[in-house]
Amino acid sequence: MTVKEYIVSKFGGFGITFSDADFADISTSVDLNDPFSEENRIVVFTQLAKFIIPQLLLRAKSVSENGFTISWDNDALMKYYAWLCELTGVENRLGSFIDDISDNW
Repeated sequence: MTVKEYIVSKFGGFGITFSDADFADISTSVDLNDPFSEENRIVVFTQLAKFIIPQLLLRAKSVSENGFTISWDNDALMKYYAWLCELTGVENRLGSFIDDISDNW
């Protein structure tokens, strides 16, 4: 599986498609046609956390037309982003997902 195929497959579960401009941001650090491997995994994850996911969150959360609506799970995408930031050491500039459970004590 190539890097590009990996990214398309991973984000397909979120209902996200990519433009050539989206892939251009990643291709500055890794060749999209290279096999996705242990050697380039952290580079790919870092590029996703730094450039791709923050831009994806700028897209509309839902689109409706003629009674048909498509929506995206931005909360799940934010959790994936937070995990990527933790894994790669990228600063999470979009927020934290620490829940305050002090009321349960």
